[in-house]
Amino acid sequence: MFGQMVWDEVDLPTLRQYLDLRTAKTQGNREMSLLRLIWGKAKLWGMTRSPWPAEGIRGWKNEENARVFEVTPELFRAVYAQADQVLRDGMDMASATGMRLKDVIAVEMPKNGLLKRIANKTQKVKGAIEFDITESPVLTRIVQRRELVDTLCPNLLVLPDGRPVTYRMISRRWEDARDAAAYRSEVAGDTERGKQIRAMYLRDMRSFAANLAEDIDEASKLLDHSSVNVTRKHYRMRATRLKAVR
Repeated sequence: MFGQMVWDEVDLPTLRQYLDLRTAKTQGNREMSLLRLIWGKAKLWGMTRSPWPAEGIRGWKNEENARVFEVTPELFRAVYAQADQVLRDGMDMASATGMRLKDVIAVEMPKNGLLKRIANKTQKVKGAIEFDITESPVLTRIVQRRELVDTLCPNLLVLPDGRPVTYRMISRRWEDARDAAAYRSEVAGDTERGKQIRAMYLRDMRSFAANLAEDIDEASKLLDHSSVNVTRKHYRMRATRLKAVR
């Protein structure tokens, strides 16, 4: 669509045509968001004076539906059983604290018994979230294992030799464990379960954490959302249980 266009030649119909031709509709939306950021940098650096073509226009991107996928304890255990200790600790940290993957691999060892999380995405420092390690058997076990590793790396999640864990490392471990779990279900004749396992992402551990929380308010705080509506729409799949009034 864009070919050899210069900034001034790119207009709203061009952006829309790109989205129409893009087979991966949701990914196309993400690419347009990236292009908007690039456009802003170009204006900042004096490469163009043209405004973003879609400025102030609503509904010009592809319509998106919120992904609905519930990580059940059974699905979690299936992948967990095929994971190595590094991935298991990562899954446990994410599902116990609601951390994003980038926060899981970057969070440092607790101090004075408190694990402090500063969201990598929002860069929040004021009002950072803290977890009391003694209140979580899962986090306690992870910290105890970590203390046995001889390393100068301050991160809680490290490799057995003390090196820090990268995003790619844990992602590859997840893909291998997920594929192995799905294969075991498929050869056992449970193709539907295998399909569900293959549809699960590592980032779904945040959704799993949200469902483990007692209520929607607690889940929203755990995921560090500004509104419970975000939690309800994208993460909390667990039904709200009410008492009959008579």
